[in-house]
Amino acid sequence: MGWSRVRGWMSPVQDWLALNLKRGTIPAQPLTIFLAGLVGVLAGYSSIFLSIMIHTIENWTLRPCMEFARHNSWGILGLVGLIVVPVVGLMIVSWYTRTYYPEAVGHGVPEVVKAIARKDGVIRPPVAIVKLLASGLCIGTGSSIGREGPVVQIGAAFGSSAGQIFQLSARNMKVLAAAGAAAGISATFHAPIAGVIFASEIILGNFAVESLSAIVIAAVLANVVQQNQGDHGFAPEFPHIEHNFDGAYHELPSYIVLGLICGLMAVGFTKLLYWFEDQSEYYIPKHWVRSIACGLLLGLIGTGYYVMYPQAPEQSAAAQQDVERSHPIPVLYGTGYAAISHTLHLENAQKLTDTAEGEQDTRDENIRLTRDGMWKHLIWLLPLVIVKPFLTSACLAGGGSGGIFAPSLFIGATTGAVIGLVLNLIVPEWCDHPGAYALVGMGAVVAGTTHGTLSAIVVVYELTDDYRIILPIMAAAGIAGLVARWVDPESIYEKKLSRRGESIARSHDLHHIENVAVREVMIRKFPTVKYTDNLMQIIKIARENPHIESLPVMNEDGSLHGIIRPEDLHRVLDTDISPYLVNAHDIAMVSPIAVSPDENLLEALRDFGSRDVDTLPVEIATGGKRVLIGLLVRADVMARYREELLRA
Repeated sequence: MGWSRVRGWMSPVQDWLALNLKRGTIPAQPLTIFLAGLVGVLAGYSSIFLSIMIHTIENWTLRPCMEFARHNSWGILGLVGLIVVPVVGLMIVSWYTRTYYPEAVGHGVPEVVKAIARKDGVIRPPVAIVKLLASGLCIGTGSSIGREGPVVQIGAAFGSSAGQIFQLSARNMKVLAAAGAAAGISATFHAPIAGVIFASEIILGNFAVESLSAIVIAAVLANVVQQNQGDHGFAPEFPHIEHNFDGAYHELPSYIVLGLICGLMAVGFTKLLYWFEDQSEYYIPKHWVRSIACGLLLGLIGTGYYVMYPQAPEQSAAAQQDVERSHPIPVLYGTGYAAISHTLHLENAQKLTDTAEGEQDTRDENIRLTRDGMWKHLIWLLPLVIVKPFLTSACLAGGGSGGIFAPSLFIGATTGAVIGLVLNLIVPEWCDHPGAYALVGMGAVVAGTTHGTLSAIVVVYELTDDYRIILPIMAAAGIAGLVARWVDPESIYEKKLSRRGESIARSHDLHHIENVAVREVMIRKFPTVKYTDNLMQIIKIARENPHIESLPVMNEDGSLHGIIRPEDLHRVLDTDISPYLVNAHDIAMVSPIAVSPDENLLEALRDFGSRDVDTLPVEIATGGKRVLIGLLVRADVMARYREELLRA
């Protein structure tokens, strides 16, 4: 169904609303809040439907192939099926999305950011349904991507559609789109706080108070839907995590090193993603051939690794009792949540013996590793750290529809687990359990890829519902984010837009001028005119000072009377009035907004906009009166802003 047909059935709906809900009948703010709640519910059910769709398609495609490979003498055919299934799924998704809805290709979040920044929050309504079906099919057939980005785009599309139907302003449309994105994160991760922060930090680029109410309501209702209808109810995505950081100084350096490494891993993943996209488009220009090649690459590597490791080297007691968990789909297929959960429960058995003093540990989810078990896990995990970002890049380059959030979590968990295992093998007394490093690594890599440090910290906390290790997560995520920005100033989302020449200037970039005072930029030497000067005298002063756009007009006592703007001067010159009959006080803008030399440039920019002037007087209070000490020119402020951006 094309977009023109959708607009056809939307028009009668909009006409009915215009007739029955006249402007002013329902105030915009309450209506936006109500619609945000509705969008939250829709996003919650969409997340649940996507999960069901993924599991259903896995049960129809991947799992029959696995069963055939395990229990049939012609098991090779089952392995061939595991190779072919991702190819078919990627081909179908790539063809449909590229042909009809190209904005549904890829990980989705950059398209939401662009819609809010450049298109007044307008997203074509069919994108929600197309993204839902495309991502479900793509991930369900094994593509090594995540479901978080799609749900963000689906929620944002629902929010935008609601705003379009009710013909809301661009401002409210943006809020609704951001609310839908927050609802998507909330429902997918069972993380309402992280959803609010993600929508504000990544999607909107600010924490404006007026937008928070709608975003919070959407996140709450999406999470309520997930709690009541979702597959894990009130439990976090990764339950039974019991790592603890008790302020041990000797462990902190290892977490700092982990943050540095994860920051570099995040940048490497970002660069690999777009390098692979460039190379595949250059060498395989036809998208359907490219989708076959990328799908085949995933199938061969993913199936090959599955043949070597049909399951992890050791499993927990709880996993062994669960048929689905004891025989998961190939570790490199799909979101990889099973592997992430596995790494989070790795423990050094020797430490348990030393610290528990023989007490029985009844936590069946944990995997107690001997030294030999740690070596086996190290050999199992090392290839995953390298291969996972490669296969995720291949899936997205082949036209897949899925997110990068789950792959980032996977890369962080496996990288952290590898480092934790190495430390436990070399210096066990100076480190925590390997699972603790996997948990911290998740937050660090997400902070490095998205440049959303606060979002990364909160989402990892809510994924595990474990506050006891929050300090290492904060330290590693902060360092990883810093390293990633230093190596590459663009996040994984921003880079996709900038590569298309669509760089988005976000409001959080304005912090570069919050630390620059007006006194550093203002003009200190400037001409003035007396309020009694005639037009000829004013013109003479203006010609002698062409660099000054607006001239301050002074009273007899030396106080500021007003300013003469260029348009005021031109308007008088276009009349037939004698220039000797027009005085400065006749054409001056009286009592203009003045700024203090102690204000920052961000505050000054707001003052420029409030009166639509190009020059602001800079005054100080002395002796009970205001004294003019300088002029602040808008062009100088913008030049300093550009200078600060380049310096950052």
